[in-house]
Amino acid sequence: MTKKTQKGLNRRQVLKGTSIGMASILASGIAPMAFAKKMREITFTQSWIPNGGSAWIYTTAAKGFFEKRGIKAQISRGFGSTASAQAIGQGKFDFGISSAPTASLQTVRGMKLAYLACCSYSSAMGVVFLKDSGIKSPKDLEGKKCGSVVKSGEYPFLPLFGQKAGFDWSKVNVVQVDNKIRTGVMLQKKVDFISCFASSVVPDVVTKGYDVGTFLYKDFDMPFYGYMLITQPEMVAKEKALCADVTEAIAEGMRYYMQNHDEAADIFFKAVPEAGMTSSKKKKFQVEIDLYTHIMTTPEISSTGLGSVDMGKYQNMVDIVVKNLGKPGDAAPDLSKIMHLDQMIDNKYVIKGAELENIKKLGAPGASALG
Repeated sequence: MTKKTQKGLNRRQVLKGTSIGMASILASGIAPMAFAKKMREITFTQSWIPNGGSAWIYTTAAKGFFEKRGIKAQISRGFGSTASAQAIGQGKFDFGISSAPTASLQTVRGMKLAYLACCSYSSAMGVVFLKDSGIKSPKDLEGKKCGSVVKSGEYPFLPLFGQKAGFDWSKVNVVQVDNKIRTGVMLQKKVDFISCFASSVVPDVVTKGYDVGTFLYKDFDMPFYGYMLITQPEMVAKEKALCADVTEAIAEGMRYYMQNHDEAADIFFKAVPEAGMTSSKKKKFQVEIDLYTHIMTTPEISSTGLGSVDMGKYQNMVDIVVKNLGKPGDAAPDLSKIMHLDQMIDNKYVIKGAELENIKKLGAPGASALG
């Protein structure tokens, strides 16, 4: 008499199933521990409407760089760097990004923020002009008409820009315009140039078929960094491991994003369908990711690593912010107490050699777009 077949799985079947499952997990690139531990949920805010300058966050999520570290991220759009810095400082979001000058000003004004990594090496603040405007050098801006939005981040630093670039800003005729028409008044030649964040304006103008030129603050001893990854000081104190994991996931995401433009675009348009509803929007995104890649090819990524900053340059930026936007008696914050970039300076994210050259090649069209 033969034994009845036992219901369920025997030991060999269990082991076989486990090995297959484990093989699948390993093939996915997600660490087994991510499944063994409860996923840690975080909220993340961008600084503005999703675009090519910050779409690396979607790549980070889609490629499993959060998940393999046991993190589940809920990503939200932003409403300006001031708003994102304040929302993060107030604990409405766990992590997020804000432009370095804006976040620095919020710190000076008393907002408690902790800085974890640099996610963009230039705010690309400065002035933009059409190539057929006759403007060849900063000196040519004298006597010209400039369209500016008073509340835009670059506006308060225009006189200093004139000083650094060797011309008299007081000789420029500034026309105050609304943000919605700033680019239009330049294209209609109602003004000779505009002040702005070039990373926001140039992709749109280039996509429309215009050749532009730019004078960026960063090229005139005004080292304004771009996006910084920030959180609350309490988060760093209580959840240091989580902060390190979030930071490393994003660094891995940025690295992949810069080297895989087509895949990154596919990921972005799936995550934000309305961003690619027209061919012009898709072309605009391509310029944005090219420009972002170009902006990221700075000495920091090949010396101390992607996500790190040059502390001397960063201090210079903070000093400029305090001097031009601070109130009497305001002092620059002690960077040693608010900057927590140690995990970025360990050679893990140093980019050099063939990898760096490839990134520079992919970012070349972005450099050309800036004129």
